[in-house]
Amino acid sequence: MNFTTALGFITASAVFMATAIMSLKDLKVLLDAHAAVIVIGGTIAVTLISFPASRIFTLLKVFFKRMFGANKQNYLGIIDEIITLSKAYRKGFSAFEAAIKEIKHPFLRDGASVLFWVQSDVSPDALRDLLETRVKTHYKLYMDEAKVFKTLSKFPPALGLMGTSVGMITLLQSLGGADSQNQVGPAMAIALVATLYGLVFANFIFIPIGENLTAQTQEDLIARSIVVEGIMLIQAQMPTKFIEEKVKSYLLPSQREVKAKK
Repeated sequence: MNFTTALGFITASAVFMATAIMSLKDLKVLLDAHAAVIVIGGTIAVTLISFPASRIFTLLKVFFKRMFGANKQNYLGIIDEIITLSKAYRKGFSAFEAAIKEIKHPFLRDGASVLFWVQSDVSPDALRDLLETRVKTHYKLYMDEAKVFKTLSKFPPALGLMGTSVGMITLLQSLGGADSQNQVGPAMAIALVATLYGLVFANFIFIPIGENLTAQTQEDLIARSIVVEGIMLIQAQMPTKFIEEKVKSYLLPSQREVKAKK
């Protein structure tokens, strides 16, 4: 499980609750049905208008998989598999084909299969262009998906402001009535709850999820870049030790040291 992500959500909730407890005389003011309807219901409505529901559920699934550690990139594992392929490639295509079947990383397994084309008239530049096109395609699609939640983060604050505006209109309509002066404070507090809801949903949920998905996309780009470089070096029949050191160049020194400790 990715405890950092889970801890972040727990901390955000704790910060909000602690602030509310220390600042508010009555926490019941936060339980406003009108604010919940316009912010939560409105956000769901505009989300369904803007994006297919299946796409949102897919992105949420990716995020929660990441939170539980399923989508974390294992750079060192990828490098180990590249080393294995390099050794097998030198033993012949039958050994290389057998080694490909044991590869766990899908992009590496798919990319390594392309090396069988070297027997035909495919230049190394054309091969690299093919692999890099696949990398760019995945990167663009994943970044577009990450931007979905950043777009969604714009909706709750706007809807919260809408709810506040409705509350203020209701307040102004009641002015001039009996005991209206004593009702101004409580009415304004309730009106501002909608804005608070919008800010909380945007900054504690949608923006963090969008940033998390962006980070996943960047990690995926590094992993795929390592794969492309490894495949091209294998195709060039470079020494296995050189291939290992070359692909490790995509990692920080501290990340390479982890491999050395194994």
